[in-house]
Parts: sequence; C-alpha cells; structure tokens
Amino acid sequence: MSTKNDIRVVNNGLKEFKFPPVWRDKSKIKVLFASFHPRHFNIEEYDAKLIFWMDLIRQYCTYLGKANFSLRELQLQFMRGEQIPACLDVVMAEMAQQKQIRLRTEYESDPLNTWRAWIVNSFVKRPLWHSWQKLKYSILARDVIAESFVEWIHLDVLRTICSEVEEKVLSKNRGKLLHLEAFKKLCNTYQMRIHEEFLDLCLLTLQARRQVALHYKIERQTSYVHLIKIPADESASLNISEADLAMHNLEMTQASLVQQLESLEDEIKVNDDKARHYVKENKRQLAKTYLRKRRLLEKNYERRSIALHNIETLLSNVDDAQNNGVVLDAYKIGAKALQTVLSNSGLKYDNVDEVLADVRDTLDQHREIQDVMSSSTAEVAASHDEEELEIELSSLMGGNDTAKPLNLYNNNNKTEIVIEDDQLIAMLDDLEVEDGTLSQISQKTLESL
Repeated sequence: MSTKNDIRVVNNGLKEFKFPPVWRDKSKIKVLFASFHPRHFNIEEYDAKLIFWMDLIRQYCTYLGKANFSLRELQLQFMRGEQIPACLDVVMAEMAQQKQIRLRTEYESDPLNTWRAWIVNSFVKRPLWHSWQKLKYSILARDVIAESFVEWIHLDVLRTICSEVEEKVLSKNRGKLLHLEAFKKLCNTYQMRIHEEFLDLCLLTLQARRQVALHYKIERQTSYVHLIKIPADESASLNISEADLAMHNLEMTQASLVQQLESLEDEIKVNDDKARHYVKENKRQLAKTYLRKRRLLEKNYERRSIALHNIETLLSNVDDAQNNGVVLDAYKIGAKALQTVLSNSGLKYDNVDEVLADVRDTLDQHREIQDVMSSSTAEVAASHDEEELEIELSSLMGGNDTAKPLNLYNNNNKTEIVIEDDQLIAMLDDLEVEDGTLSQISQKTLESL
C-alpha cells in the first residue's frame, strides 16, 4: 500500500516504482538534479546528495530485477518532466571508485574478480586503454553520448539476485538439464523478479561460482545460452557430456510427442462430432469424409503412441542403468572398505582357525576340571549324609553304642568292628517284641515239628 508521500510514476517501465517523498518537493529536487559543487564547499550536503542517488540507483535496479544499467538509461528513467539529472556522471564515478559497480566488459571477462585478472587489468589493460583514450581524444572530439551508453554492473544487486536464484530455483531442481526457456518458466513459477536482459549475466555469475554449467549455441554469428545444467550436488561434474545431450533430446522429443498426441485427440474428437452431425442431417457423403479423416488421425495417433512408448522405455532403461551404476559403485566402495578393515585388524582364515582351535581346547580342559571337582564334592557330600543317617537311625533304635556306623563307601579306611556272641544275645534280649509276634510263632513251629 502506498502512502500519501509515495509517488507511483509511469516512466519508461517504472510503472509501480516508488520514488522517495522528496520527489514532490520542487526546490529540493532542483538541488538534487543540479551538478555537484566541489566537496569542500559543503561536505554534509555533498555526501547526503551522493548517498541519495546511490540508494535510488540501487532501488531502481532491485525493482527491475537487473544489475546492468547505463548512464543514459538512468538519465531517462529519472527524468522529471523535461529536467534530466546532471549529477549522475559524478555519482557513477564515485560508485566505481568505491567498488560498488564495474564495467560490464570487465565483469564478463572476470566475474569473480580474481587477483590474476586484477593485476592484468590494473597494470596492462587499463593503462593501455587510458593511453588509447588520450590519444583518441587528442585527435577526435570526445563522444559523450557514446560513453553514456556504456553498461555498468551493480555488484550488490547482482549478488542478491543470484543468491535468490540459487535458493528458490537451483536448490529445488538439482540434477536437471534445462532449456533456457524452461529455466525462465521456473523463475516465473517461483515468482522471481529477474529481467530478461539480465538473465545471461546472472547465469554467467552462477557458472563462475560453479553452481551451474552452460551450453552455448551459435546462430547467425550470435552466441546465446542454450542449455543449463544444475548439478545434483557439489561433487557432481559440471561438464555437459554427450550422454546429457542425448537424454535432453529424448526428453524434448517425449514432450513434443505428448503435445502432438493431445492435439490429435482433439482433432479426432472434432471429426467424430462432425461425422455424427452430418449423419443426423442425413448427409452421408460428408459423414464418410470425416469418418475417413478420423481413421487416418487414429492411425497417426497409434504410430505416435508407439513412438512415445519406445522413448519412455529408453528413458526408463537409462535411468535403471544409472541407478545400477550407483549401486555397483556402492558395492565397490563397501568391498574396499571391508578389505581395508580386515587388513588393518589382522583377520585371516588361518589366524581365526588357530584361535578357535585354542578356544575349543581351553573349553574342553575347563569342562574336565569342572567334572572332576563336581564328582569329588558329590562323594564327600554323600558320605557325610550317610553318616548322619546312621547316627539318626541308632538314636531311633535307642542304642547307646557310641560306635561309628560302617562307611559303605570307603570301608578300607575304617577298622573292622567285631561283636562277640554274648553281646549279640544281650542285644537280642533287649529287643521288645509284642505278643503273638515272631517269638510265639517260632515256638509253635518248633512244637509242630
């Protein structure tokens, strides 16, 4: 939304450009349009006027979406009525001194402004050029009008536009090979404000930054950008190979066939409708004519469909081959990494087999030791349990004999106990037997005998 102080001027393409509020003040604008006085007369006024025009030029370039301009262009665009700014030549000279702008010819020869090019320009080209200019103007009159058409590049605006292109367009279309017109459509799709005249300079800058690769085409002795390759990543090759060109041609043919098929479908439908229309009007000959035309179109449609199918098959096969190549490269890298790890760790078949054999022997020895220890412990425990049972049994029988019970497991280590007959009879007499028990039965048996 514009305020009351904003002025929207329709002036040679600046239909919606917002000039600063001072543009309304005739007295101030008269001072701004006048030529510069020497700076020591009024330093503050000189600097303020210089900053005003520098900012206005920057806003103008940003609004149009281009960084290239000439002195004559600025004079015409900033004309107020019939008054032309008379101070722009000083402003541009100051901007060039502050490295805000560069000559287009110098920029195209060295976009990155390398040290090598700077040395060549400073000590070779520029001195020769100045010498030639002095010699030229000493003979001929200085052509001020021709100099006003020399183009300059606003470096800050250039960097801003190129960064925006990289962020909005390049980052979302990695790995593509685009025609120049397709690239322009992408810029429009992403709502990029970029002037058509500046697009070549922008692409040249991006190529110098190794963000795109350009393929030029020459027609009528004029070279222009034909194809633009956006690398898939930073490590991808920037060269446009024959395979890239072949893929691009296939894709262009595919798109052309799709458009032709769409057009044929529309024509088939039109002829079919006309044939039906003439049938209703009982005009059989005209109806046959359109039916024949429809059949010819259908045959043409079928041929082009087959061609489209073949091209799509080729594109699919190429894509599969590229993917298979990527997988194979991954296999190679993985195998090499595994070999390196095995080599560094000393893992070999013989070494592993020896180690495993040692492990098996050690485990067998450990198992034997455990078996021996467990069996000895079990015998000792069984012997101790047997002694405790004998003692408990003796106490239940009421015996007072303190003799130790027999050790059934190790009799060789025990002294033999001898029991006399008198002792045995006494022990039998001490046993308590109920009536009708074994003693009476034995007596009866004896009597019967």
